[in-house]
Amino acid sequence: MTLKHQFRNFDQFRRSKMPNLETAFYRLFSNTANLEKHKLAKDKVKHILLIRNNKRIGNIYFLLPFVRQIRAAYPDARIDMMLNEPWQSNIFNNLGINQFYYSHFSFQGIFKFLKMLKEVKKVTYDMILLPRTSAGDTVITALLDGRNKVSSYHPQRNLVCRHAVRIENRRKHASLGPLSILEGLGHTLVEPLLHTLEFTQKELDSGLQVSRDLRNNQEHLTIAYFRGARGDKLLSDKTWLTILSKFEIATNQQVQWVEILSPDISSPIKTGVKTFQTADLRHLAAVLKHLDAFICCDTGPLHLADAAGASCIGLYSHTNSNSFGVIGENTINVADIENLDAQAIGKKLNLF
Repeated sequence: MTLKHQFRNFDQFRRSKMPNLETAFYRLFSNTANLEKHKLAKDKVKHILLIRNNKRIGNIYFLLPFVRQIRAAYPDARIDMMLNEPWQSNIFNNLGINQFYYSHFSFQGIFKFLKMLKEVKKVTYDMILLPRTSAGDTVITALLDGRNKVSSYHPQRNLVCRHAVRIENRRKHASLGPLSILEGLGHTLVEPLLHTLEFTQKELDSGLQVSRDLRNNQEHLTIAYFRGARGDKLLSDKTWLTILSKFEIATNQQVQWVEILSPDISSPIKTGVKTFQTADLRHLAAVLKHLDAFICCDTGPLHLADAAGASCIGLYSHTNSNSFGVIGENTINVADIENLDAQAIGKKLNLF
């Protein structure tokens, strides 16, 4: 067994045993040095730490509505964020975040985690806020110094988050559910509930120029697609070719296809199509924003495109689209992929 697999097995063991150890850990190690009994008034909250340790790209994009709303709720506060890995902070560029910390929260990243923890423990936050009450985030919160520690109510983890909010009617979608915490703190949400990236003009101009190149500077209907996915969500090449064919038949225009490539997909499925590849996710998002539509069967890239404001066609073979689907105005979630109606989709998205 390789060292990598040994680490994975240890992480799985840690997660399986965590529920049994949580209560004892919280009682022994919770930092309550400056923890206050009552919730602080809004004008007393000057420094906030938002914690979300998760490696999945879609789950990090789901934080965008929460970050936008907390920025609006506490316009004068300094807001720090703790994420799992450095690449994730780019998602929140231009949204008024003061400082980012990276936990590398795993057995493999233990030394980086301890170094980060030592630094953050020097700060007394007015509020430590957990959009999702995970065991890992609660453990970290327990070790840190805060006057208020806030999450949605959880009977076991309430030992740490003493100022938890009870939520009765949580919004169904995973990106909007945590907003109920802010409402529970007495804040009125700012409408509309934006879930989008905040681009600079330079990013938008760069994305527009690439989109023009992909169109050959012509007004062809230009649709991008990405075939990558994990596990059961992966669609066969035959299914993809059928989907592309359905759109070609449904429109009376020439379709300029653009296949998004990745390290796992190095060549296009269809001859004569354009291809695009970049490791810069913000640049990819800005490009997709300026194309006519984006088709994908994996939630991570879909939520990137959705956060860009792109017209998205989400193919959901196994994932619950009510909780994890695309939510932009010009998007559609398709569950019955076998009977996909390209004509109806094109009309809904104003493609043809």
